[in-house]
Amino acid sequence: MKAVFGEREAIQNRLHQIDQTEREIRRHFDQERKQLELRLAMMELPNARKRAGSVKERRRSAYVEYLQEVIVAYLKEEKRPVRGFAVQQFVKDQTGHHIGNMSAFMNALMPKHEEVRKLGRGMYVYEKKVLSHV
Repeated sequence: MKAVFGEREAIQNRLHQIDQTEREIRRHFDQERKQLELRLAMMELPNARKRAGSVKERRRSAYVEYLQEVIVAYLKEEKRPVRGFAVQQFVKDQTGHHIGNMSAFMNALMPKHEEVRKLGRGMYVYEKKVLSHV
């Protein structure tokens, strides 16, 4: 009887491991897709007509927008308040880019992404807004 219980537990654990690995692989491919799309966008910028600002500024803003999306996705995934340092480390691990002034970066991000809030003293959280019908 104990062997059946042990086997059932082992199967459930393995299914859980497969689900976890599947999520990690999907997250990896999503991040790689975003990086490739960003790279394509950056390659197309020099061919576009100069409408506003220099090519360098547009490349920078495209990269900043990409970093902001990475941060928002991370905060959305965490579902709990996260320290700015942890966000900074996550960005460095995922993109290799170091954000020098995290507070300034997040202050620029929050008006664009209203779901991201600062709770105080470097704690950030993603809060999905609930629409109320009056």
